Amino acid sequence: MKCHHSGGVHDFAIETDDMARCPEHGVTLLWHGEPITDAELAEAAASGALLDDVLALAEQLRGDTHSAHCRAAQQPHLADGHDHCRRPDCACGCHI
Repeated sequence: MKCHHSGGVHDFAIETDDMARCPEHGVTLLWHGEPITDAELAEAAASGALLDDVLALAEQLRGDTHSAHCRAAQQPHLADGHDHCRRPDCACGCHI
């Protein structure tokens, strides 16, 4: 395993089954179990992209003109949700 801190590349000074440490740069990596494979990483990325697509479709199917953030902000404990609205056509009163 290599330390890539600050553009340099060198072996970690300390490496065990549970961690790698570079005292020179203060970098410590901890791990457990088998390393994630490229296939597992690709599967996780595909799942995340699919979830984003499903959430976007659900937002479109709602048929109203308020974003999910602004709908949530109607609840008193989520009132700051308006600050996170990124929907350009949101008709919520906080944007008018």
